[in-house]
Parts: sequence; structure tokens; C-alpha cells
Amino acid sequence: MSEIIQSAWGIIYYLDPVDGEPRYLLIKRHALSGKIERVSPKWKIKWDESLEVAAIREVSEESGIPINQLKLKQLLWITQIRNIDNKWPIDKDVTYFLMEFVGDPNVVSIDQIEWYVGIYKWANLQEVLGLIYYQDIRELIRKSYLLIKQGQKDNDVKKKFLEQLV
Repeated sequence: MSEIIQSAWGIIYYLDPVDGEPRYLLIKRHALSGKIERVSPKWKIKWDESLEVAAIREVSEESGIPINQLKLKQLLWITQIRNIDNKWPIDKDVTYFLMEFVGDPNVVSIDQIEWYVGIYKWANLQEVLGLIYYQDIRELIRKSYLLIKQGQKDNDVKKKFLEQLV
């Protein structure tokens, strides 16, 4: 068996100030199939990094978002991609994190490097579900949406409680 590459992936969102809904960062890239697909930033983990540090670093490097404007919210999922029947060229473990972007969405700058074609989009839930090719990633986005909305409800309850104390 070949070496297993460790990879960290960020599902990045910000809350739209107008409607409070999450907008997700999608980047166009060339897939191994030759098609162009939309994905979230990801890449390999350096040998001396934790998964969390690698995820933040990679998202920052690939999107132009300053590290101090990314908040790691939680681990979403871990998947294994294995080269069974030569379907994939590599063996890889991918760890997915939910990250909140707390800056100006216009600062994102995707370079035309490696597989990326330099085009990005901040998309709402319905757009993401229509643009993402892989079913498992669409399910992660749905899960992240529910987690974000639950977090908003929890914050509202805390705020109301604290207001009653004053």
C-alpha cells in the first residue's frame, strides 16, 4: 500500500449582514476528470502540524484570507479515499472543519495555482447544493448549515438571558 496523505479541508462561511444567512466560499478548480468543479479550499498537512493548524493555514494560503479572520468552529467529518481498482491516483485521509470568516468577503483572492482556476463565489445554501458535484460534500454543507443555525439560536437565548439579568 502506498503512503496515506493527510489532508485538511475547510468549509468556510460568513454570515450575511442583511439576512443573517451563511454564505459559503466555493473555488473553481480542475478535477482529475478534466472537468471544472467548485470546492472548498484544502491541501496536505505538513508533518509537524496538527489537523486544526493545517486547515487554517491552508484555507488562508489558498484564499488570501488572513489567519486572524478565520475561526475554527468544529470538526465536521473525516473520510478515507483509497486507491481501490486504480480509481484514485493516491490514498488520502481528509479531515473537514467548519470555519467562520469574520472579515470582509471582498478580500478573498484566489490565485491560479495548481488545480485552481482563480475564480471564487460566496454562495448561499441553495446555490451550494446546486453547484457541488459530490453528494457527501453537499451533505456536509447541509450539516454545517444546521450547526450554524443552531449556534445562532443558542446565541439569541444567551443574549436574552443576559438581558434579563441586567
